[in-house]
This record gives sequence, structure tokens and C-alpha cells, in this order.
Amino acid sequence: MHSFRNSLSKRLYAFRLKNKQCADLWGGKYWEVINDEHIISCKNCRKFDQKSLKCRIPFGSPVRKCSTAAQEANLHSLYKMDLLEIGFGKHSIPRQLVTDAGGTWTGIEPMLPQSRKATPGAGGFGHVADIPFPDCSFDIVTGIQSLEHWEEPLPNIELISNYKEALKEVYRVLKPGGSIYFDAPIYLHGHEIFITGDIAGIRNLFDSKLWQFLKIEKWREQYEPLERCQVPEGDYNSWKQSVKNYFI
Repeated sequence: MHSFRNSLSKRLYAFRLKNKQCADLWGGKYWEVINDEHIISCKNCRKFDQKSLKCRIPFGSPVRKCSTAAQEANLHSLYKMDLLEIGFGKHSIPRQLVTDAGGTWTGIEPMLPQSRKATPGAGGFGHVADIPFPDCSFDIVTGIQSLEHWEEPLPNIELISNYKEALKEVYRVLKPGGSIYFDAPIYLHGHEIFITGDIAGIRNLFDSKLWQFLKIEKWREQYEPLERCQVPEGDYNSWKQSVKNYFI
């Protein structure tokens, strides 16, 4: 029942999101810049209720709550833009925000049946190693908690990506002057640079010859007065297998 309530809560929350609401809420400065990184503390987050000392996002783990807030803060006001989401769920916040702004949402997901073809304006099968769209198709490419998994093998799919080639493929489908937005957890799961929180390594994934004005945001690193994020046992147990080039 808890899982069902959580899913229903997310669905209703995403359905009610509006661009103007997000633009009004997230206007102005809510971050600090420390060592060339944008730090968003819980106490300065616009979703933090100063009276109850709780997050106002009604669903999800602490990581999911922060991801939701970050998407609202960064993806509102995409007026009439064409957006590609790499790896998408049932209740996509980028889809809600871009369509509310009169834009077009397209999604690719490698876990869907390959018979479900991706087409502009809809979701379907697709892999970041071989994005099934022409050059210069999208104003913005997003990935919500998918970037950390891009180098992982998938069942029944022969394509295997590496970050260098995958990001070249992302660049290929972007229109001139287009932008990217990726949301990924650190100290949790996926590639070892994300598990170990290697921000310099993450930054180096993005070739400076292709990507300009790269901005790194850290949400919930300064978590007080909220609780500290706990690593689920399953993720923790995977670290020894995933982390090969760092000491943990």
C-alpha cells in the first residue's frame, strides 16, 4: 500500500505542476557558490517548510525529493522547446513542464520492448548509444537519474555505451545553442565516479570542446535540519563490485 500511495502521490504532484508556479517559486537566488559548485542547502531550498522543518514534496526518498525540486528549479519556462528525455518513468516531470510550456516531449527508454519505436512527441525504445533521431532535433536533452547507469550492460540489448561516445551522441541530436540537464545521485549506485562522489571525474566526462558553461549543482549535501540520506543495503552491497579504481 505504501508503494501504491507513493506512486499515486507522485502522479498527482506531477500532473499539477505548472511552469508559472515553478518560475515564481524558484525565482531569485537559492544557492551558494563554493569552489565553482552551486550548493543548495536544505534550509535554503524553496521546498523546505520553515515552520514544520519538513520538505513539502509529499513522496519519495530524500534523494527523490531533491531530484524533484531540482527539476522544477531547472526545467521550468521551456517555452515551445523540443525536449528529449533519456530514460523516463511513468510520471515524468520534464514531460509535464515542457508540454505545459507549449513544447514537445520525446522520450527514449532502453527497458521498453524494441518493437515500441520512439517517435517525435512520444516515448519509445531507445538507447543513448544510438539515439534514433536526426542531427539537430532537440533544444534540450535531459536525463533524470539515468546518467549514472549509461555504461551498464542491459538485458537483450547488444549496444554498450561509454560516456565519451554517449555524450557525442547527445551533442549530435542537439540543435545549435541547445542545452543539457542531467540529474544523478552520488554516494548511491551506478558508475564508480558517482558512487564515490568524484565531482572532478564527473565534470571531465563533458568534453570542453563540445560543452560550454557547465554548471555542477549539489543538493542536500548540507542537509540539516533534515535527516541525512541513508544508503539502501542493496546499493551498499553493490559497491565492492562496482568500485574498482577507488578505495572505499
